[in-house]
Amino acid sequence: MVIINVKSVVYQALTAIPEIKQVSTTYPDNLTVFPIAVYNTAHKAYFRDANQQELQTEWTITIDLFLKEGSTTAITNKLMSSFGDMGFSSDVGDSNLAGVNRTVLRFTGVVDNTSHRVFESGRL
Repeated sequence: MVIINVKSVVYQALTAIPEIKQVSTTYPDNLTVFPIAVYNTAHKAYFRDANQQELQTEWTITIDLFLKEGSTTAITNKLMSSFGDMGFSSDVGDSNLAGVNRTVLRFTGVVDNTSHRVFESGRL
């Protein structure tokens, strides 16, 4: 899959899952709408050429998924499939916060800034 703007790709992937009722880059003051996905992205140079032009960028996408009742497994599996299809690797953890189920998904990958393709760190 070709990735041009990682932040918009994350937003599109989250909003493409109809079960997610709210998508945000910031935590709301009150969790009232469920399921909610709060995401952020971070990036750093992975490879620069001799002219210091950044040819590859390593991206980390973190998604906190909150659900009032039930399991986040179905949504988690859809997200893992979606980001996996793009070329990102994943880590998943979960916890319960005062009656709210929380799953933390972390996706990492390197985007080639010329071809706009994703590969896992250390793999072409």
